[in-house]
Amino acid sequence: MQQEASRKLGFTLKKTMSVAQTLYEGVKLDRGTVGLITYMRTDSTRISEEARKAAKAEIESMYGKEYYENRYYRTNADAQDAHEGIRPTYASIKPEEIKDSLTADQYKLYRLIYQRFLASQMSAAVYDTVAITIKAGDYDFKANGQTLKFKGFMALYVEGVDNEKEEEFTKIPDLEIKEEVNKIKLDGKQSFTEPPPRYTEASLVKALEEKGIGRPSTYSPTITTILERRYIEKYQKQLMPTELGKAVNKLLVENFKDVVNEEFTAKMESQFDEIADGKENWKSVIKEFYGPFEQTVEKVEKELEHVKLEEEVTDVICEKCGRNMVIKYGKYGKFLACPRIP
Repeated sequence: MQQEASRKLGFTLKKTMSVAQTLYEGVKLDRGTVGLITYMRTDSTRISEEARKAAKAEIESMYGKEYYENRYYRTNADAQDAHEGIRPTYASIKPEEIKDSLTADQYKLYRLIYQRFLASQMSAAVYDTVAITIKAGDYDFKANGQTLKFKGFMALYVEGVDNEKEEEFTKIPDLEIKEEVNKIKLDGKQSFTEPPPRYTEASLVKALEEKGIGRPSTYSPTITTILERRYIEKYQKQLMPTELGKAVNKLLVENFKDVVNEEFTAKMESQFDEIADGKENWKSVIKEFYGPFEQTVEKVEKELEHVKLEEEVTDVICEKCGRNMVIKYGKYGKFLACPRIP
């Protein structure tokens, strides 16, 4: 939900969870106050048999029997599976029917959840895919194409993407093996190896999920915190490290190698689960971590060199002293300041 709301609706994680909370708590409709979605702080993919029947009825009514497929999805071992997957509480309450009772943001998110839920119980899309090789003297030219034969779930919902550069498919006419073709146009393309794209909120959540770092309830506060502390900043949809973020990261990685790594958080999450299941003693787990950690903190506090960030000089001239003003950071973000003022 958080990833798709970011990709498709442009919502921040904080906004998505805030709007989802209002849908979960209940919205006033003609029939009274109704909770429109199930609990939203879960990564479970399990849904009740009652919900399956409701989804089947809606899909067959809207599209026909050939569009329905009773689907079950595997839940990760680390998933918070106490609750069902996020879904509409009543599949019979269509987004368009209650649009006037919702805010614009509530409608957008409810519509996204509603469509995604129904699409998860629909048939697969079917494509005809063609790959051809054209021989011209000593050269081989290749073309790929595909044709959508049956829309399936795509009649209702198509998943968003993080990277807009998708593989292009061309419509290719029916051809026979060894058939002679005429050249109409030849387009030459040059490709370069590019660095991986910067994270967006959606792709960062995906990475955290894949590496077992955090839980659905912690993704939003984690990213919100590093934004508010100015360790990263958002440029368009991309998350970029600031000079402060780079300096803090360097300091932490150099001094807290055991803590600042991908495996640490996932390992701790696993240990907390074992404590909850009664397999581990919480005092032993905390003692094992805190003893060495406390010693490292004391060592770093003694040896730490305080980092001074270089101020960014601008072309704006101070009216008072005539010097170039600099960019400083305050409670509400960046501002222009005279370099003489502390």
